[in-house]
Amino acid sequence: MTPNSPLNGPWLIASDLDGTLLDHYSYSHAEVDHLLDRLERREIPVVLNSSKTFGEMLEIRRWLHNHHPFVVENGSAIFIPAGYFPDMPADARDEGNFWVIETGAPQKKILEYLRRDAEQNGTPYLGFSAATTEEIVSATGLSTERAQSARQRSYSEPLLWRGSEAEKLAFCERASKAGFATLEGGRFLHLLGRTDKGSATLALLEEYRRQRHRDCRLIAAGDSPNDLDMLRAADIAVIIRSPSHPPPLLERHPWVIVSELPGPAGWNQVMEKLFFSTR
Repeated sequence: MTPNSPLNGPWLIASDLDGTLLDHYSYSHAEVDHLLDRLERREIPVVLNSSKTFGEMLEIRRWLHNHHPFVVENGSAIFIPAGYFPDMPADARDEGNFWVIETGAPQKKILEYLRRDAEQNGTPYLGFSAATTEEIVSATGLSTERAQSARQRSYSEPLLWRGSEAEKLAFCERASKAGFATLEGGRFLHLLGRTDKGSATLALLEEYRRQRHRDCRLIAAGDSPNDLDMLRAADIAVIIRSPSHPPPLLERHPWVIVSELPGPAGWNQVMEKLFFSTR
C-alpha cells in the first residue's frame, strides 16, 4: 500500500459526531451521506463514538442509515445490535435489541459526587441535570426535542463551565482524586467514570477481530480534545478541523491526517482520499 493508493483489507472507522460527521453549527450531515453509503457497500463499518446519550444516538443512526455498534457518553457504554456478531461478548448484558457493555460509572454516582463537591466548593458551572431544557437549547443550539434527549444521561454529566480556568483545573484535580475522569468536549466539560472513547473503541475493535476479521485495523476521526484517546488508539488518526477551535494536538503518532476543510466536508475529503482515490 502506498500513500496514493486506496486502503485495502478490513478496516473499522470510529468517528466522533459534533464537528466531525455533523456540522458544528447546523448538525447537517448532507456532505457525508453519499460517502457513508459507498463505505457501507465496501463493508467498512462506521462506529459512532460520541458524548451523546443512547436516545440521541438512536436518532442520529437513523439519519445516517447506520446499523453498526455505537459508543455513548464518551466511552461509558458500548451498544451492539443483538445478533451483530455470531456470539454475544462475554462481558455484555442482553437488553433485547442490544448487547450492552458498560465501562463507565452510573450517573447517580456522578451526581452524588457533584452534590458533595458543591457543598464545599460551589458550582461555577451549569450541569445538564440541573439545567432547564431552555438553557440546554441556548447553550447547544439543539432543538427542544433533542435537548430533552440530551438530558437523559446514564453515565455522565456535561458541565457548561462558567468559572475561571483555575477553578476548572482545581475541579478536575478533585474529581480525579475521587476516582472520576473529566474530558473537554466541543462545548462542555464532561464528568464521567474512569473510561474514555479510546478504551471503548479498542474493546469493540477486539470483538471485530475475534468474531469477524483477525487483521482488522482502525481509523479514528475527531475534532476535540475529548477525542484524543480514540485518536491515539487508531492506526490512522484523522483530525477534523473546526470553525470554533484549533485542532487538538496529537503527538508521537505514526499516521496523523489533518483535514483541510472543517466538519463533514473535511471528513468526506479525508475518507474519500483514503478509500477511493488513486491519486
